[in-house]
Amino acid sequence: MINFAELEIKVNTKYSFVGIQKEGLKPIFYIPKGFSQSDSLLNTFDSKRDLFFRLYRVLNVFKQICIDKGHFQTRVVTKADDRDGVVEDDTGSEITSDNDSKNIFYSKIDALGSILDAYDELKILALVSRLGKSERIDYSKLHRYLNKAVFLNNNAIYIDAMTLPRKEIHFDATDIVAMYCYILTEIKEQLKQEVNPQINSLAERFKEKYLGYEYSLFNEKYYLQVINELKDALELIDHYTPIKDSDYWDFYEAIYKFLFGELDTSIQGKVWGFSNFNTIWESMCLSYLVKTVDPAFILYLDKQFISDKILNEWNNCNKIIDISGIFRVNDTNIFPDAVIVSDLIKQNKPSISYQLTQGRHWDKVYKQNIYYYTEFFCKNLDNKYRGNIKIAYLQQPGGYHTFDELKKIFPYNNHYITVTSLPNKFYSYWDWDLDLSKMPNDLLHKEIQLMSSLNHIFVVAISNRFLCFQDFYEKYLQPYQVFTVSLLSQSGGRENLEKLFKEFLKVILGQFTILDVKYFISGYYTNTDNIEEIKSRSVRKQFVYEHLLQKHLEKTNNPLKELDIKSEFWLPDYSENQETFTPMPKYMDDYIKLTGVNIMTVIDSYLDTEEK
Repeated sequence: MINFAELEIKVNTKYSFVGIQKEGLKPIFYIPKGFSQSDSLLNTFDSKRDLFFRLYRVLNVFKQICIDKGHFQTRVVTKADDRDGVVEDDTGSEITSDNDSKNIFYSKIDALGSILDAYDELKILALVSRLGKSERIDYSKLHRYLNKAVFLNNNAIYIDAMTLPRKEIHFDATDIVAMYCYILTEIKEQLKQEVNPQINSLAERFKEKYLGYEYSLFNEKYYLQVINELKDALELIDHYTPIKDSDYWDFYEAIYKFLFGELDTSIQGKVWGFSNFNTIWESMCLSYLVKTVDPAFILYLDKQFISDKILNEWNNCNKIIDISGIFRVNDTNIFPDAVIVSDLIKQNKPSISYQLTQGRHWDKVYKQNIYYYTEFFCKNLDNKYRGNIKIAYLQQPGGYHTFDELKKIFPYNNHYITVTSLPNKFYSYWDWDLDLSKMPNDLLHKEIQLMSSLNHIFVVAISNRFLCFQDFYEKYLQPYQVFTVSLLSQSGGRENLEKLFKEFLKVILGQFTILDVKYFISGYYTNTDNIEEIKSRSVRKQFVYEHLLQKHLEKTNNPLKELDIKSEFWLPDYSENQETFTPMPKYMDDYIKLTGVNIMTVIDSYLDTEEK
């Protein structure tokens, strides 16, 4: 097994291999680009252990996706030398892809796999349940034991024992099973997987007999001691076990490979990992995109390495604009990773508390509110008072202020109610004080957060995928008098509302973004030595994608046809406390945007899809 204290970490800047490679007698743990090998926080026993197990789980998730989608070639290497866990072939399981690049899983010594593959719960539980002699006497079976009975002088018979079924733990024969269960439970704990309580009980029994309760296999303090004691225990169990059937050897082989597999000095090169992490990085990023963005706004997606489990909603969703089948050149399909319409509403999810108090019921200026009382003041994030917000709800009766309904739902204190977001049946409207398109980003985000939290009618329209305001007005607003009489009474009429909505649409949706997931760090793009390579491998493709999308939009009457088209590269990046997305240095005068994606965030999101 791997000693994480001695495992050296490196970032392979030239190739896409991620995993463990043996160079001489020294194993090197190549971690993904975006990490820094000089990061002291990554160079601890616990950090290397946690990252290894995360990547182990990631590779298993990706492997399962490839199996489900039929990407594996039929040749899967499984042949192993006796007891050393060494695959004799120098490769592993190979994945096919459309670009003819080889994607290979290396598993010359898969110490964890030797344990996990041997797991058979029914076999384990059966091995600890045996037939044995019992002092209990079953009087209904006395006639079967007369030949073994002792006849007394008074013509009575004496039977001292019967062979009856009973639960009996044989420490000589089943210690190998308990040892296996101990190693299994330790591995399962690192893989965040549950263990059957009976298996865990066997593990605890082994731990009590051979190790002690305080010891843990993957703890830096006890690692070497536990490994040595496990090796001694295996030798002892093997020496004193009198009968060794095929079940015994199954568990023995798995444990032996786990404990001794790394000692084979003839193994060099790639030991465990994946040859082309670029494919996995793309799978993780696009899976994260599908899970976090409204599927209606993801217009195109390369689904080759995305689990079908998370694609159901996207596959069955009507997109806000149809661009299917447009990416073809000379009758040949080309594949951008994704095309999305930016949606600032979805990017402003953090909950913020707003304080609302009721405004005036009626005066000479606001005669229209004589019947519906909907006006509020809102204390915004800058602790200033915002007036002229109106909030109404479906089926609202006349002469009744919306505030009275809201204070039944939200905390009420000192004439204020505190809300983070309004229920769906409530709608709001107000004119913004500034031109949204000219707002600084931080102010724009605060404004949109407020509009989203208070269900501004423009936000509700977009959330319900209405890009034509006339349809939204006629289907959602016009049927309710409270909206037309009070909520929109000072809006300047439906034409003005529609004009404002179109401007709002441009600001919120912003642009079409053609995403390409790249397994490079930002320095690759800013290095002038790479200009020609980048042009031929990346930039020209983006120009073609943009051209095809532009041609398609020119032929439609969709309200989004006026939006800009931009390209964006997602690059791996990491720091312990950073946000999911981080702006990178400008590239090509920001014509193509470079965005750093927190690799740990997408890894953890990816692992949510693994089979338990």
